[in-house]
Amino acid sequence: MKILITTTYYLPNISGITIYINILAEELVKKGHEVTILTSRHDLKTRFEEEINGVKIKRLPVWFYLGKGPICPSFLYKTIKEIFNCQVVNCHLPQPGSVWIALWSKILRKKIFLTHHTDLSFWKGIKNKLIDSVVFLFQFIASIMATVIIPYTKDYAKNSYLLKYFISKINPIYPPIKFSTKVDIKLLKKINQLTKNKKYIIGFCGRIAKQKGIELLIKSTEILDKKIGKGNYIILMAGPIKVIGEDYYSFLKSKYEQILKDKFIFLNNIKRQNLSSFYKKIDLLVLPSDDILESFGWVQIEAMKCGVPCVATNLPGMRVPVKVTGFGELFENRNKEDLSNKLIKVLKNQKEYYQKIGSKNLKKFDYLRSIDQYVKLFER
Repeated sequence: MKILITTTYYLPNISGITIYINILAEELVKKGHEVTILTSRHDLKTRFEEEINGVKIKRLPVWFYLGKGPICPSFLYKTIKEIFNCQVVNCHLPQPGSVWIALWSKILRKKIFLTHHTDLSFWKGIKNKLIDSVVFLFQFIASIMATVIIPYTKDYAKNSYLLKYFISKINPIYPPIKFSTKVDIKLLKKINQLTKNKKYIIGFCGRIAKQKGIELLIKSTEILDKKIGKGNYIILMAGPIKVIGEDYYSFLKSKYEQILKDKFIFLNNIKRQNLSSFYKKIDLLVLPSDDILESFGWVQIEAMKCGVPCVATNLPGMRVPVKVTGFGELFENRNKEDLSNKLIKVLKNQKEYYQKIGSKNLKKFDYLRSIDQYVKLFER
């Protein structure tokens, strides 16, 4: 099959969405399909066109940005050409141009599959709400024209602002979480040096962004100090500090500089192939995200495959890995006391969770299974 994948951002921008698309595209190529990715040229160091591991990448010039969204005028005619030359269109939401892609897919009689990664934030402010409202409308119209909509989980879909209107079109597929458990000796030594004399090591893996609930994690350290002892633990933060469209790290630093200095270590962006070294050095992984923008938190599956239990927010989609495997605890959203208590519970009862490492349910998150489901869906 000739498959066109459209996305607002792609590598080298690091996010759950871009990693998802990268794995999906390369695995589809391995199965003999021809895959083209149409995206924005958000990084001027990248080429307009190139082929990486068999995947053709075509980047459109960005004229300016509206919020986090790149505006690419050539998108209007480039997409028509690419849709004409393919058999299947896979559009990844949230994407402002989804309505245009869906429209031309219909006109040219192509199957259009929408992969839904997350809802929009609708954060405070007239500008944010206006932009999100317009994008929501575009995505709603695109969903009407879609052949199938692919969310990560049915749990998230039922609670989604957008997807609750299209339940009959839903075909959930777990993210294709391809993960290497190889160990990087240099990184291990670095982490050992940074965390020496600490009884507990709490890990966080993700972008330093507003929706990740990092401020709640910072506030929870006051309770952790009292219950497990100040200086007995450290929180390792793995993930990019620089995020397109926001500088949340600077906000945190200005407000909590001393706490960050005493209790947090920022490792910045660790190469994906080295993440297992990070997971193997932590006692648990915490995901305190507080927003509908977080639809799954697939770092949970990576950590679990390394034998690490997770503490995650009890939000739709995000709670699925812990609920399916039993390998961790869920806490009430934006409740620092509950977060602290669940962190302490897991830290002090680790053996209880380690017994669930071999859970058969963890196999449900095999990336090859997800790729096969995509292929069957496209061919159906």
